[in-house]
Amino acid sequence: MKLHNPYLVSVLFVIVVLTTSLPSMGQQSDTVRRQKKLKITPLPALFYTPETRLGFGGLVSGVFNLGDRKTTRNSNAEVLAAYTLNNQIILRTRNNLFTKDEKYALSGELSFYDFPILYYGVGNDTDKDLEEELGYKVFIFQERVLRQVRKSLFIGPQYRYNYLYDIEYEPENLVDDSPFIYSGAGTNSGLGFSTIYDTRNNVLNASKGVFLQFSTFFHGEALGGDFNFNRYTVDLRRYWMLKNGDVIAAQYFGEFNTGKIPFREMAQLGGENIMRGYYNGRFRDDEQMAVQVEYRKQVIPWLGFTAFGAYGDVSDDIGNFEIGDFKYAVGAGLRIMVNKADRLNIRIDYGLGDDTSGFYFAIAEAF
Repeated sequence: MKLHNPYLVSVLFVIVVLTTSLPSMGQQSDTVRRQKKLKITPLPALFYTPETRLGFGGLVSGVFNLGDRKTTRNSNAEVLAAYTLNNQIILRTRNNLFTKDEKYALSGELSFYDFPILYYGVGNDTDKDLEEELGYKVFIFQERVLRQVRKSLFIGPQYRYNYLYDIEYEPENLVDDSPFIYSGAGTNSGLGFSTIYDTRNNVLNASKGVFLQFSTFFHGEALGGDFNFNRYTVDLRRYWMLKNGDVIAAQYFGEFNTGKIPFREMAQLGGENIMRGYYNGRFRDDEQMAVQVEYRKQVIPWLGFTAFGAYGDVSDDIGNFEIGDFKYAVGAGLRIMVNKADRLNIRIDYGLGDDTSGFYFAIAEAF
């Protein structure tokens, strides 16, 4: 069935738990509420991206503090169960935790995706007219545990595991890619390290500070995986608050892979976070570099708007990037604040690129 055809769908979802740490908090719910340390927001999940079209289901978002607000930033966790008009199933939990006095910072994901997508081949000049349908199921676990070694500087190990199976690929155009696609089934298991320098005043919606991250993953058979490849990522962000309260945010993101890389693990240009306007995976290859800048203005306490621009591309080697051939993306969006204390926004963005565009309806900022 074509991904572009409309379907009549129904969803039955059950939200069970935010993270393993939340049940213990729930046992002390009266105390927590009095101290205003825990805020749980159940919401009907409604989102839209080019990759999913309309998606709907249930979302539970929790914002809480594991220490003193003067010395410890808020933690957050979420559970999402959703179905999309592209016949995709999403079951996802995420967490971003700071222990007391931010001695440790933890973040991770436990998810299952039954996720048909559009595939355009490998490279930075693939033909949009040759798109193919590609389906698969994947189970994902990822966790990072960092220790603060000096003020705002965190270092520690990270692990990721995913199991991809039930690939469905019946190409009409990109027939030669079949062996590459089917060889991507199996287990990825990677161990690495991450270094983060983080002075953001709010992890969900920063208005000042910096976020600097260098991350590595080493995947291999020695860790129980089926693929041997390495990943290095660089994520640099800066936030400036102007005198009138407006915010300028900027980001550089680089992903660099070496070795035998399965199709789903390749760097993918586009999506709801960077290069908005491009279908996530419209261009994919071993490496990716992109920059973006966003201007954020709060018009009234619950409503704001943004304007953004981005510039990036993928390549088969870091030495083959051609800055002059990078793709561009520009766009604008609205922000509706649903939690003033924690500055949590619903965002509605529209991005334009070179012969492409995308509409996004999501929760929290892109970066």
